[in-house]
Amino acid sequence: MPIASQLNSPIREPPPSHISRHRSDTFIENNAIDRFRQITNAESNNRTAEDSKNGDDHSYDHRDINAYRRKVGEIVHDERFDVFILILIAINSALYGVATFPSMKQNADLISDFEKVDLAILIVFTIESSMNIFYEGKRFVRDGWLMFDLVIVIISWAATKVKSLQVFRIFRAFRFLTKVQMLRNVVVALFSVVPAIAAITVLLLLILYIFSVMYTQLFKNFFEEGYTTVNYFGRLDLTLFSLFQIMCLDEWSGIAYEVGEQDYWAWLIFIIFVVMSAFVVVNLIIAVICDALQILRKAERAMLFGLSEDEAGEWEAKDNNSNEQVQTEEGRIQQRINDMHRMLDEVVASQEKMHRTIQYLSIVVNSQETKNLSSGSKVMQ
Repeated sequence: MPIASQLNSPIREPPPSHISRHRSDTFIENNAIDRFRQITNAESNNRTAEDSKNGDDHSYDHRDINAYRRKVGEIVHDERFDVFILILIAINSALYGVATFPSMKQNADLISDFEKVDLAILIVFTIESSMNIFYEGKRFVRDGWLMFDLVIVIISWAATKVKSLQVFRIFRAFRFLTKVQMLRNVVVALFSVVPAIAAITVLLLLILYIFSVMYTQLFKNFFEEGYTTVNYFGRLDLTLFSLFQIMCLDEWSGIAYEVGEQDYWAWLIFIIFVVMSAFVVVNLIIAVICDALQILRKAERAMLFGLSEDEAGEWEAKDNNSNEQVQTEEGRIQQRINDMHRMLDEVVASQEKMHRTIQYLSIVVNSQETKNLSSGSKVMQ
């Protein structure tokens, strides 16, 4: 077929921009839905494969075991089940406090009822730990919080057999740490700053030791000479305890006044010690813990919204200053869709420009062929 006839053949008009945009919206949305389904199915398959590894390859049907494990997992991760366990922990902790009253100790019937309720709650905690072991499988030993719960349950059972260990049954109250997210965050923050706290603790011990030696040498005989009512600084160990009391601001002014009645300049070293220990070192520990909580909060937001910790910090600063809304995953997807819309619009515009160019070239070629045909016919004539 000659080029002219090809160019003269009807050219399909490109669809209008709003139709192209509608098609692109449908295409992008369908692709996003398919991608989400693929990711969900992949995660489900990975979880099922990992669960299958924990099953018995010889005695049971894997499908039945995994179905049971999923049902157990739905129970132990249900919010209502967590609330139920929290209520039991609160009741159990309150009962231990009530058991310390003399009227409780003198009533054998109440003691018997207390032991029955305590045993029932312990059985529930044991069932919960067993369900977690069954559901998590090998992952159980890698979860520190679940292992902590198991240790508490084991200690509680040991306390029921050994009378001297019964005092440790109150440790069940520590299970609040594993059930309340805010408490877990505080514990995680504390463990993350252990090196910094250890360094500050060494500094505090050094200050205590230096001032203990100084106070012992300066005020060793004040109690024997009747200047103080208590032997605050007679030995190094007594001085350490007295300085710890002063650091806690527990009646430190009374001790300072007793010593200052004999040596008027003694107030100076008391104030220096209080400022260095109570106002500087202790506040350093508080500042380190607060920084750890802030870092933990940034890390959680970074993990939740797919940002780096620096980006999460910048976002949090903007949020505090201007109360901006959080940039959600849907917002980022919408931004990408808008970018793709702009790209598609540019492609459509480029196609329209190419279409006009082809039409122009077709007209030029047709006119040229018409001239050639007319000139050829004249020559033949």
